[in-house]
Amino acid sequence: MKRVVLFLLFLTLIVGQNQITGSVTDSNNNPIADANIILENGMGLISGEDGSFVLNVDELPFLLTVSVIGYDDLTVWVKENNVSLKLSDSPILLDAVNVLASSASITSGMFLRSVYPSAVVSELELRQFDDTDIHRAIARIPGVYVQEEDGLGLRPNIGVRGTGLSRMEKLNVMEDGILIAPAPYASPAAYYSPTMGRMQTLEVRKGSSQIKYGPFTTGGSLNYVSTGIPETMTSNLELTTGSFSKTVLHLKHGSTEGQWGYLLQVFNDQTTGFKELDGGGDTGYTKADVLAKVRYSMNKNHALEFKYSMTDEVSDETYLGLSDEDYDANPLRRYRASQLDEMDAEHSQVVLSYAGKLLDNMSMAVSLYKNEFTRNWYKLNKVNGAKLSVVTDPSSDATTFALMDALNSDPDMYRIKANNREYLSSGLQAVLSWSVNNHSLQAGMRVHSDEMDRFQWEDKYQMVAGNLNMTTKATPGSDSNRIDSARANALFIEDRYTSGDWTVTGGLRYESISVQREDWGKSDQFRVSDPLVKEQDFSVMVPGVSVEYAWKPTTTLSYGLHKGFAPHGPGGVKVVGGVTQDVKPETSINHEWTMRHYEGLSGVELTYFMNQYDNLLGADTAASGGGTDELYNGGAVDVSGVELYLRHMLEARDMQFPLELAYTYTNTEFKESFDGDFWGDVSSGDELPYVPSDMLYLNVGVNTGLVSGNVSLKHTAKMRTTAGSGSFDESGFTDAFTVVDASVNYDLKNNIVLSLHIKNLLDDNGVVARRPYGVRPTMPRTVSLGLSYTF
Repeated sequence: MKRVVLFLLFLTLIVGQNQITGSVTDSNNNPIADANIILENGMGLISGEDGSFVLNVDELPFLLTVSVIGYDDLTVWVKENNVSLKLSDSPILLDAVNVLASSASITSGMFLRSVYPSAVVSELELRQFDDTDIHRAIARIPGVYVQEEDGLGLRPNIGVRGTGLSRMEKLNVMEDGILIAPAPYASPAAYYSPTMGRMQTLEVRKGSSQIKYGPFTTGGSLNYVSTGIPETMTSNLELTTGSFSKTVLHLKHGSTEGQWGYLLQVFNDQTTGFKELDGGGDTGYTKADVLAKVRYSMNKNHALEFKYSMTDEVSDETYLGLSDEDYDANPLRRYRASQLDEMDAEHSQVVLSYAGKLLDNMSMAVSLYKNEFTRNWYKLNKVNGAKLSVVTDPSSDATTFALMDALNSDPDMYRIKANNREYLSSGLQAVLSWSVNNHSLQAGMRVHSDEMDRFQWEDKYQMVAGNLNMTTKATPGSDSNRIDSARANALFIEDRYTSGDWTVTGGLRYESISVQREDWGKSDQFRVSDPLVKEQDFSVMVPGVSVEYAWKPTTTLSYGLHKGFAPHGPGGVKVVGGVTQDVKPETSINHEWTMRHYEGLSGVELTYFMNQYDNLLGADTAASGGGTDELYNGGAVDVSGVELYLRHMLEARDMQFPLELAYTYTNTEFKESFDGDFWGDVSSGDELPYVPSDMLYLNVGVNTGLVSGNVSLKHTAKMRTTAGSGSFDESGFTDAFTVVDASVNYDLKNNIVLSLHIKNLLDDNGVVARRPYGVRPTMPRTVSLGLSYTF
């Protein structure tokens, strides 16, 4: 393979080249800067401040596509060495809803907010490695922390700027600008995450600008952007096969005909898994995903879009990890006691959107949405009456630990809980955008409700000749039987004022939230009696402001200040000794100072951030290692750090060499001492767990037209797994580890692209987490081959 790649590179060097000069303008001949100019082989660049561009191609004619938000895409055959490209205004653009454009469904040049590369993983970047694991895909963005759990990205753990990362419960997780976590207010732990493999783009919003999205405003917002309806008939089929019986089938077909547009997308992903179960068996998953969109443009200024998506997942995943000794012997091992563990989940989303240009300077977008999520995670909960945390200290209960891989046992020794839950969320959101003189304004509202219906039970098993046999079948609802619900009304307004080299943006968000828990206990499975009810109402005003100075046409300096807020669900209302005790919502004051410098495809961003928590909030979910679902306050905490982002494009003859680097340094400190069940015994000066001090991402690529390749390196420093300070305790940290991925894509020039992807090229392994229960590894080296055919 190495010789083949080198030979193909040599061929591209000896082929003649043609230099093409051109310009991009609007319908009034005004230059358009930063337009995306993409060749059919995937190579591309952006237009300069005057709309001009220069590129080298092998031969004429060739197909060129130009796209920029606020204008219709343009695809043309270029037959001469000089070309003028004129774009038409696009007042309606429902695909994809761009959180960075801040206008939910409609985009128009006058309403756009700047989109910086450090906050976006583009479609081209996603296709480089074809990641189905968001932990890998999002590593390009500085200030974003991840904690692996299953090594496959099924249940992501992501945080931003020091926020808690367990189940992304401190982020606004959205798909196309719609809250997508199963119950973002009542139960924000996201046991569902959109299918990464079918996404077109990823976006992260940090700092003061994120207050529009809510309800969480401390760290940031994560938006999955789904595939948009194409302007011309397009079909694409992708097939992938690889290690651990990995197979992916991805089909897209869509078109726009007159006033109608449509898209159908099917994504099927499955693997037998890389963990080695005692006695044999699969440890992977099967995931099927379908997306359909239909758009009707009533006229040039008004359109409706209907979106439906469905996801079905069955995964042989567990919360049971390994002891340190067993991990050292075989990091991929999985104990026999977890052989029946399985997640069975289904998700569906329905969205009806309207976008309209009301006046020349005013547009509106409205979305009505509904999400449903059902799941039953049937997984090992206790052994011999003890919690699974015994694997973290086997000597504390050697008898129980021995049952993890025993061939035989007494009856009822293994308790497997059916973590059966149904989620529902629905709402209406609207955004109005308009401009007056030097002011660009937005106002929005959202009426939202969500709930989690928790109806669980726990069966008991006996190990017989290495197989678990049920000995006691429980009654559904006998373990947990309650409904957590929330209602929330939100309003925001933002004004972006520009005068000369200065831009001042001020915004205000208001949230009114009501949470309730109805608990029928463990003996009223049919919910005949009145439940025990706990409820709480609270509201908050969240202001934010930023000031930006254009020091040079290519350089800006900015400062942002905003209030951070994280609401709690019904678990924040506790009754202790007959006295109601309310856990307080999380609040903080957040600062950021940023310098940005961009020239064409090269640029640098440097940010210093500081989040000062008055009242940190934590949730003791099973994923975080406890499972009580109680909420806790952690008092004052300071989180500060530096984010560095660099990108540069080197060009030699007809080759491009893109370079990209993202680095994050973070310092955390508890400001108070206290004893607690969630964080443990905390002393002032202790560091937060699961926040690495250093993270580095580096990507080096080469693109010759026929062949493109990328090598990425991701390094994460060791992290504490419990609060502490000073030297690392041997059992209280993860390993520092470095993962290298590589990919090669070969364009056959007849709409077929062949690809080779190697994940974890150096086969590096280390302890990436010690929760939920025990040591967990990362995925070993995998190799996959892919074929993409566009027709």
